[in-house]
Amino acid sequence: YKEYEETNTPVLIKGASKTWPAVQQWTRDYLLSVASEKRFRATSGAAPLPAQFTLADYLNYCDSSTEEAPLYLFDRTFATKCPQLLHDFDKSLKSTCGWWDGETAEFGHDLFGVLGEGRRPDYQWLIVGPKRSGSCFHIDPNCTHAWNAPIIGRKRWIFYPPGVTPPGVFPSPNGDDVCMPISIGEWFLTFWDQHVERRKDPDVRRRPLECTACPGDVLFVPHGWWHMVMNIGDDDIVGGVAGGDERGVSVALTRNYVSGSNLSDVLRFLDSRVNQISGCRDRGEAIQPDDLGREFRKALSEVKRCTSESLGEEKKDDNGEEDKGRWTDLLERAERKAKEGWGCDAWVDLPSTCPGTGNADIGNCGIATEEKDGPTDGTKTSILARAKQSSSSSGCGVSATTASSEAFSFSFL
Repeated sequence: YKEYEETNTPVLIKGASKTWPAVQQWTRDYLLSVASEKRFRATSGAAPLPAQFTLADYLNYCDSSTEEAPLYLFDRTFATKCPQLLHDFDKSLKSTCGWWDGETAEFGHDLFGVLGEGRRPDYQWLIVGPKRSGSCFHIDPNCTHAWNAPIIGRKRWIFYPPGVTPPGVFPSPNGDDVCMPISIGEWFLTFWDQHVERRKDPDVRRRPLECTACPGDVLFVPHGWWHMVMNIGDDDIVGGVAGGDERGVSVALTRNYVSGSNLSDVLRFLDSRVNQISGCRDRGEAIQPDDLGREFRKALSEVKRCTSESLGEEKKDDNGEEDKGRWTDLLERAERKAKEGWGCDAWVDLPSTCPGTGNADIGNCGIATEEKDGPTDGTKTSILARAKQSSSSSGCGVSATTASSEAFSFSFL
């Protein structure tokens, strides 16, 4: 927690999930045996609307997919549709990665959980896709951290630090809109050369990070980091943890969460960026964006300390009075930090005269970028106005397959 979450630093935890039943048992045949006819949501940057597939039909699609931007199964309701899939990793996650156990984590974990399963924003997903599928550059929603665990197939990750916008990505000043290539392949072909140059930035704090995550690994994705991921299959792995899939289909699990390390930014985000809050608008039982900040604070303040998790006895102070809530101190500290400003360089406060910035005070918060040839005093500015100029001057870069090595780890390159 202190080394990576508090410092907001990505880390690849090798072997953290290798004993999970999901990693040990999930093969194509196993998934079809438990979820063949269940319907899941798939989408693509090139698709106007998401599609619904049975798992059997989607895997058949993956076998023959040749699109530049293939449909990507990204389903938030898999645990309800098929509880066995949840059973295959949830308890093991808590035993092997105790810092991600919401019941025992000292500094809080998955704090949105206090709202209740149906009322909280979306937070966990089953992810399946063919080779070349993945996610274009984005920052995770609602200022949350995340973990991502490949179950079948490898994933190639590229990260850019908070406040450093990746080449080819052009966010609007307030972060409401982002212009970027429609597919991962287009980004690699067009902006790979610029990315390679960014690896040499004299300021090591601005250099991108890269890694390849394999089945059995778990990746920590800190809030505010731009990141993209491409599924690259497991063709060169003979008999992976759960057995190789010669057809290249990748399967992964991910969860987004709030802990003590990002709580202050989450509170500030919920207050100031209501129009950017996601994961609740299309669910009637979920708390809606206008109320989420208030209800989250209320729920946190009402959680009681317990002397015994099994007995559920409320803790008393030395005078026999009911002790203050479990997360009261954490919430109070986070409120103070939130009032002082953003704890992560990904977001900045914008002048109230800036077009499209929303509210006139705390609402003027945008996505931060640092321009290489711009001010040297750390001033943040938008590069949206340079999008057309940059895209017209970009040459066609080398493809991702010509990268020199797959042996990247989380160190500055």
